[in-house]
Amino acid sequence: MKSLIDLSRPKRLVRIIPIIFFLYLINFLDRVNISYAIDAGMFQYLGVASSQVGIIASLASSLFFVGYFIPQIFSNLGINRYGVRKIFAIAFTAWGIITILTGFVTAVVQVYVLRFLLGIAEGPFYAGVIFYLSIWFLKPERATANSLFNAAIPISGIIGGLIAGSIFAVYGDYPGWRYLFWYEGILALIGALIAYFLLTDFPKDAKWLSKEEKEALERAKAEEEVEKVKVSWVSALAHRDVILLAIVYFLGVTSLYGYSIWLPSIISAIAKVNASIASFLSIIPYVIASISLIIIAWYADKHQNHKIITSIVFVIAGIGLALSAATESIFIISFILFAIAAIGIYSFLSPFWAVPQKFLQGDAAAASIGLINAVGNLGGIAGPIIVGFLKSYTGSFVDGVYAMALFSFLAGIVMILVKKE
Repeated sequence: MKSLIDLSRPKRLVRIIPIIFFLYLINFLDRVNISYAIDAGMFQYLGVASSQVGIIASLASSLFFVGYFIPQIFSNLGINRYGVRKIFAIAFTAWGIITILTGFVTAVVQVYVLRFLLGIAEGPFYAGVIFYLSIWFLKPERATANSLFNAAIPISGIIGGLIAGSIFAVYGDYPGWRYLFWYEGILALIGALIAYFLLTDFPKDAKWLSKEEKEALERAKAEEEVEKVKVSWVSALAHRDVILLAIVYFLGVTSLYGYSIWLPSIISAIAKVNASIASFLSIIPYVIASISLIIIAWYADKHQNHKIITSIVFVIAGIGLALSAATESIFIISFILFAIAAIGIYSFLSPFWAVPQKFLQGDAAAASIGLINAVGNLGGIAGPIIVGFLKSYTGSFVDGVYAMALFSFLAGIVMILVKKE
């Protein structure tokens, strides 16, 4: 006979995952739409010399993560105390307006300012959802819940490639990149309404769970809390494993955003195709990643070996990237290896986030997840800048791909040093 936890699990999955999945689709589209705009010549239209586009575009992409760092810890503490609905609604409204305004820019400095503000606006979302899932799902369920949420990253790449490719095919590179920002900004405003009216802040607020199911979930969560480290949120920030996890996430995110931001441009360079075709080809790595992400998370949940799985997928990413760079002159082989690397680049997210969720609770978990996400996402500054700088300096993306491989290997090594599992 099924327990009350088993009976409530399908309800929790159906009422929570599709909503935050859709919201994350919007989030990631607005975060990386600049990658398609870069390949379509956005900065050349703003008066940047072709030889300087790599550096200027990298800086614009990276300023997002400077702003992103600012609200992390305290927005998560706010979610723990007040719930997600109001905070997410405000965040989505702000970044929808900012994204729409990006479609009207006439100077590079305007792009810089808007990308920085977009980072602040989007800051509360990802870490907020990771903590939100820890409220609603128990330890054996968590990596799977994380994976269903994180699958939105590669799937948004599929959708983003289709949207960008279609817009560029209809409107051309210009004014196509302007329409890209306008349409996806409107999607964010729709997301604000969805977050406010459809999400449920805490299990006690869930009218769609029976009283017995709520009580069973709260009891099970209380039993899990007994096993966790009981420290203040300030002390948790100095915990050895929290610091190591922040380093791992920084290294992983450096590769992830070096890959995501420059993906269409790298494909254009090695395949010698235009922005529309490159946008469509960029779908392939995201398809591979979206499938592998769910399978790997399911396996990690089943065997409860999240730390080891995280380390292994980083190594897969490193091998794929290094071999792709080594075979750059043979497009088909290089592209296949580059797409295989996406397995590790995106699949580390779900098993990785299951680790801090296992050993911290309450404000300590909220603040630590916020810190890990904040520090880690500084890799979003490093990745695009490193790849863009090396492209400008060498005239090729090969060294940038090797650099992403190195960061992936290092992330796998540091992950092994984490003690808590």
